[in-house]
Amino acid sequence: MFNKFITFLFAFHFSVSYAQFSLDQIPDIENKQTLNLVAETGFWTVHLKENMLPKFTEQTGIKVNVITTSLDKMYSLQTESLIEGSGRYDLLTMEAGWAKEWASKGLTVPLSELANLYDPSGERGINNYLEPYYPSLLNILSYHGEIYAIPYNNYVMGNHYRADLFGHPKEKFNFNVKYGYPLGPPTNMDELKDVSAFFTRTKGEELGGKILDKPFYGIALMSGNRPHINDEFSSILWSLNGYWMKPEYDQEKKIKLFQLPRNNNELIRTANIYQDLKHFAYPADENFAFKEASDALANGNVAMWPFAYNNLWNASFKVESNISGAKLAVTQVPGGKPYNGAYAFAVAYDSLNPQAAYWLLKYMGSYEAQHAYALGGGNPCRVDVATAPEFQTEELRHIGGAFSSSHKANMTWSTEVLNYGHFTSTAMGDIYPELSKSSFRLSTNSDIPSETSKLINKIEQIQNRYGEIPVVKR
Repeated sequence: MFNKFITFLFAFHFSVSYAQFSLDQIPDIENKQTLNLVAETGFWTVHLKENMLPKFTEQTGIKVNVITTSLDKMYSLQTESLIEGSGRYDLLTMEAGWAKEWASKGLTVPLSELANLYDPSGERGINNYLEPYYPSLLNILSYHGEIYAIPYNNYVMGNHYRADLFGHPKEKFNFNVKYGYPLGPPTNMDELKDVSAFFTRTKGEELGGKILDKPFYGIALMSGNRPHINDEFSSILWSLNGYWMKPEYDQEKKIKLFQLPRNNNELIRTANIYQDLKHFAYPADENFAFKEASDALANGNVAMWPFAYNNLWNASFKVESNISGAKLAVTQVPGGKPYNGAYAFAVAYDSLNPQAAYWLLKYMGSYEAQHAYALGGGNPCRVDVATAPEFQTEELRHIGGAFSSSHKANMTWSTEVLNYGHFTSTAMGDIYPELSKSSFRLSTNSDIPSETSKLINKIEQIQNRYGEIPVVKR
């Protein structure tokens, strides 16, 4: 389905208008039991409660109870309920890294199975419904060729940078003199270090024709002891053709094992690069993550946020109102391998009203829902929303200014995500926290080889204990 989808899109230059799902397509549902939906606290939950769910209830007569929670509590809250089989929740919210784990344990239901049970158009209908979604995200959310969840928020990365500074004649001249090539958004790690160093200035120095009244830094990094430092490490590691672990496929395109590098020299190089970059980064403490990085850019303290989540474009964009003459732009991350993933909805195996849950799932993933989410500042998961003409206008640049960049990144990752254990392991829910903690230690530890060795052993232990497919050091 995915290859056909990509060919279809390119053939029509993304100008096709997909048949849209609407509430009036929902058949009569006899079971009127209230649905329980888990959702992350924030804009999306508010939108659901105030706009979408009342319409669903009016159409179907089925009420929806929303259980709101923070992301750090969401995994354990839902997993404990699923293991009990109590039927407490009908619709689950997941981070993409949990998708294969939950699917492999039978905790979520394949969309095709639900469609064959409850949808008049059956499996063909759900396949057509999913066509506008990015293949990269569907591949991440699939298990053994079946898709188990519908994504609603995509956090693919981009480089958010100050176009006014990169385009300033004096800055361009000085950079070319110093480094011997034109100033521009960095495309690799060497350029990233050069540009970061170049734009790092002290109070009293000149920047963009103005005298600085405070220090200025080349970059913002999410370098705190938070999960997001792993996403930056991953992007750098992949750009060096490295990996945490790598799936090896058999002739039937099924994973037969994962390869784990014995020494992971690319990770050692990644850690060295990251430690070098920190010399030119906005000062950070252990809590410094995406909000702090976007604030550093928005408040005019850095030239770029090279590994920014594009769903935070709206936050970065505030620099244009905060700093006179500032102009924000976006391009691909240095190295061209952005971290990617999504938050998604899935139907729980023990749902007490799976038919209604299926139809609410389709409604929450509809063009209407994704378009409203995009207008609120979210990064859409559907091609038809991300490429909608209104989001390419100057009037909506503060909202959709990164959509084209996200679109390019998502299409590049379409099937490439299947070549990384990060997106294919059923134990990633347990491995990811270890990657995050180790990335932070690697960013500060002088004994990088020793820390790398410890992480390799930890990945091997977790994958072989909890993963469906074994990992082998090679």
